[in-house]
Amino acid sequence: MLNRLPLALAAAIVMLSPALAQTGGPAIAYTTANLNMRAGPGTNYPVITTVPQGGGVTVFGCTADFKWCDAAFSTVKGWVSGKYLSYGVQGQYYGQPIPRTGIYVGVPRYRGNYPVYGRGPVRVQPLPGYRRY
Repeated sequence: MLNRLPLALAAAIVMLSPALAQTGGPAIAYTTANLNMRAGPGTNYPVITTVPQGGGVTVFGCTADFKWCDAAFSTVKGWVSGKYLSYGVQGQYYGQPIPRTGIYVGVPRYRGNYPVYGRGPVRVQPLPGYRRY
């Protein structure tokens, strides 16, 4: 009996670790192509800036289907296409597309009332400890 308890505890920790990797907060991702950042979630919104391929972004949330993500690059905040984002935190989901892994790593989803940014770039402060390469 005592030998089974540590084994059961280890199994529970392994099963919970993907959920503990990130729970409902901003995610770190990188772009897989040069990517237009727009004022809102769609190609009908104006381009604010272009994120270069391999650029690191902080993802604050995505539309329910993960097609568009509310993100920040450097100090600019706007919307980028989710299909060109890959999860950037080491672990089981590293390098996987955000639309495929967002739900497992806890990326928040908007179900309406999307924030829309003005024509000028919205400036944000980088996350503490975030280093640009």
